[in-house]
Parts: sequence; C-alpha cells; structure tokens
Amino acid sequence: MRRVVVTLFAACAALAMPGAAWAQAPAPAPAPAPAAPAAPAAPAAVPDQMPFDVPYGASITADRAAQVVAAAVAEAQKSPRNWKLAISVVDPNGDLVYFYKMDQTQAASVGISQGKARTAARFRRPSQVFFNVMQNPAGAFAGTLDPTLVASPGGFPLVEGGKIIGAIGCSGATGDQDAVACKAGADTVK
Repeated sequence: MRRVVVTLFAACAALAMPGAAWAQAPAPAPAPAPAAPAAPAAPAAVPDQMPFDVPYGASITADRAAQVVAAAVAEAQKSPRNWKLAISVVDPNGDLVYFYKMDQTQAASVGISQGKARTAARFRRPSQVFFNVMQNPAGAFAGTLDPTLVASPGGFPLVEGGKIIGAIGCSGATGDQDAVACKAGADTVK
C-alpha cells in the first residue's frame, strides 16, 4: 500500500512540475493600443468626359473579319515565333462573326479568345484594362461586373470611322504575345 501511495505522490509531483515552470514564464506583452483612425482620403476628381465613349457602328462583315484574322496569324507566325492561337472576331454586341484556330492550339483557348473579344466589344476597351485594374486590391470588384468578362491581355475593339464595328480576341500564347498578334489584326481596321 505504501508503494502505491509513494508512486501516486511521485506521479502527481511530476505532473505539477511543468505547471510550476509555466507559472514562472513572463507574462505576454500587452496588446498595442489601436491606432487612431486615418483621415479620410480626398475623393478622386471626377472627369467631365466619359472614358471609352466610342459609339457603336454597323457590324464587321465575315470577309473583313477574315482579313483581320489573317493579319493576326501573320504576326503570330513571324520568325522565330511559333505562337499557336485561337482568334475570334465578334460584332459590337460580342457575338461571334469569325473564328480561326491555328493547328495545335490548346483547347481552352477557344473560349478564352471569344471571351476576350466579347469583353473588348461590350466594354469598348482593350481587355488588358481589366487585367491592369485587377492587379491592385481596389480593382478586385472588376470580376463582379459581368460573369463573362475576361481580364487578360489580347482583346481589342475594332474601330472604323470612329465607331466600334466589333472586336478581336486572341488566346493560346502568353497574354503579352496574344496582345501583340491581336493588335496587328486590330491595326488593319481604320
């Protein structure tokens, strides 16, 4: 019986030792006082003119769209380039007018090219603008504007005579490469 009591006493003492060590640890530092609220920033100046205010015109024709795509393909194939692209041309509403997929282009680029073109047409600005906006926390809202918005370089409005007649979108390479090829196509429309 004495052995059981001594063993039990030793076990209790062993359990109590770490508690004593914890009791000797320094108390945690008090939390810093909350910072005073920052003064509100002055509101940004509101421009008098609306940006990207380009009127819509009559839709691009399929034959004209084929010429725009041919220029984009030529740019993508310049030596030493071997960019494999899906290229879409849409009307001012963002509906497909012409589509071309180069051999061995990744399958996902089909829908992405159409999304870039649709974004450029409907929002009357290059899809790169949304990519740039979303690079900072304040621009995170851009993805909520439209579920079909594609915020990536490579979509350009096609402007002829001061009116949007459609847009071109390229996908398959890097965003910057997509943009170079698509810009070559867009530049054929004046």
